[in-house]
Amino acid sequence: MLLLSLSARAQASDSLFIVTYATGPSWDMSKSPQEQPYFREHSARLGQLRKDGVIRFGARYGEKGMIVIGASTFSNAKEIVLNDHAVINKLFSADIQKLSIFYDGCLERKK
Repeated sequence: MLLLSLSARAQASDSLFIVTYATGPSWDMSKSPQEQPYFREHSARLGQLRKDGVIRFGARYGEKGMIVIGASTFSNAKEIVLNDHAVINKLFSADIQKLSIFYDGCLERKK
């Protein structure tokens, strides 16, 4: 299975990539997120990537979403992100950038 091989490579990697998501041209403003085509599949895929350890961090800000993923190369990161049916079908646009950490371990989650 492609997803398992991708996650295994990502877990063995030190490289981090930041992915920002924005609504794409297929997003229907008259519908809720759950009514959008491919939205549930997108959410399920992100959930699986999180369980597999590929997604290291995720958040929303304003109208955008963001995840940090581990991948061995930029090409591998693109393969992970662009294999999402919501991106393929332009429900979301995704921008992928290499992330360079200069303050390691500063983020703490308050409970």
